Amino acid sequence: MNRIAAFLLAACLLPLTGCLDVVDVDIPEGRPLLAVDGEITDQPGPYYVTLTKTAPYFDEAELPRVTGAVLTLTDSEGHSETLRETSPGRYATSTLQGKIGNQYVLTIRAEGEEYRAETEIRRTPEIDSIRAEFRAKSPTDDEGYYILYYGKETPGVGDYYRFKVYHNGQLLNRPGDLIVTNDEMVDGNYINGVELTDEEGSGGIPFKKGDKVRVEALSLPRDYFYFLNEMVTQINNVGLFSTPPANVRTNVRNVQPGSDKAAVGYFAGHTLRADSLVIE
Repeated sequence: MNRIAAFLLAACLLPLTGCLDVVDVDIPEGRPLLAVDGEITDQPGPYYVTLTKTAPYFDEAELPRVTGAVLTLTDSEGHSETLRETSPGRYATSTLQGKIGNQYVLTIRAEGEEYRAETEIRRTPEIDSIRAEFRAKSPTDDEGYYILYYGKETPGVGDYYRFKVYHNGQLLNRPGDLIVTNDEMVDGNYINGVELTDEEGSGGIPFKKGDKVRVEALSLPRDYFYFLNEMVTQINNVGLFSTPPANVRTNVRNVQPGSDKAAVGYFAGHTLRADSLVIE
């Protein structure tokens, strides 16, 4: 680099090394929206739905619970029941049983509004096994055990999955631990050792001898798969080159005539298959 070019570069960088001014940004809070978090599975109930209200972005207080709502869950076989409020804002079923192949409609009447969410429980493959593979320290891996999944994928494109990993009874719940995928590239094949833990997830810490591992495989409706993908995108949308935040899709819609109040969140149906091991 010649002296003139070096001088010009230094001149350009000088403003970046000066004092920083603190700028207070006035962010509009917006009106609170109903937030729905619930599921129904093919496993024995009860199934739960939690209702809260959204809050300003920088508000660190617990989200306000929506109490006194009336929730009704109906399936495509004609079964229906009203959920009971077991704690503030948390509602549970009593007798209704989730079933593969059925569709479900959740109706929510809260604060003078009526909302509706529709979902289904899709087919699911069985887990063949999960295994813990030891790896010595390398440039890409810390020394320890990594969890692998084995199983047959159901023939026919259009299946969507989520995998949950539990470490000594605790769900690995960092952004890198949210594993969702589809069968587009593996339709009908045997899944021969897909890694479910790495340094991005599980806190960057591999498993060790004596650890208890549980893996849950969930078969998802297509729209719920895209909801989770969009949520991952927004969670990781940080840094200097982040894009403007966008609303994540929801299957909860307001059906009250003339109302413009929206809702967020998701009521999802899915199957659940699980396997466990103790690393020895």
